[in-house]
Amino acid sequence: MLRKLVRYLKENRWKTIIVTQDPYEYGSVKGALSDAGIRSKTKSSTPMAGQGSHEFGTTYDILVRQKDFHKATQALTKR
Repeated sequence: MLRKLVRYLKENRWKTIIVTQDPYEYGSVKGALSDAGIRSKTKSSTPMAGQGSHEFGTTYDILVRQKDFHKATQALTKR
């Protein structure tokens, strides 16, 4: 029973597959993963460019489950 729990927790960890600031690349990656039937999550942040700067750039971290990482990598190389 403990082994099953450990295996479940390992397989359901999320791993970053790509980090981008390009919204078009973000959409392309999310679409490719969706088309391949791979569930994904996004973490985004919008840090300031520097002190006194008014420029913003959103960074998108796209994550997939660790057990789907290889399949996701293959899906992204085919796009």
